[in-house]
Amino acid sequence: MRKYIFLCVLALGALIGRADDYPYPYLAFQTTDGSVSTISTAGLTLAYTDGTLTAAATGATTLTFETAKLALMYFTNTATGIAALTAQGQTQAVEVFAADGRSVGRFGSLQEATTRLAKGTYVVKAQHGQTLKIAIQ
Repeated sequence: MRKYIFLCVLALGALIGRADDYPYPYLAFQTTDGSVSTISTAGLTLAYTDGTLTAAATGATTLTFETAKLALMYFTNTATGIAALTAQGQTQAVEVFAADGRSVGRFGSLQEATTRLAKGTYVVKAQHGQTLKIAIQ
């Protein structure tokens, strides 16, 4: 099993090395519980140690998965992960806008907003001016 995982990571590493040749800016990881996380392919590095796969990209949060709980990895055009909005260690309040530009509301954190919003695509603006596009599925 370890040989199989090692070969898969090696093959994926070879693809990542050529990621600039492909029109897919994100690598997605789907776990056995169905959740999907993505990471940018810009400066992406993968490491496998003791049954754990770690993905890190330039300017992105590091993702870590137990390989036993990892169901699928694939390249995609769509980011599904949500970047952390923090400033000096404090969670930032956010204002959320619908795709048509109308304000949906203000929330104490991005986490609160994602749990209270209906499915759809939104633009999120943090207090310090950072803006993100998120999709709630």
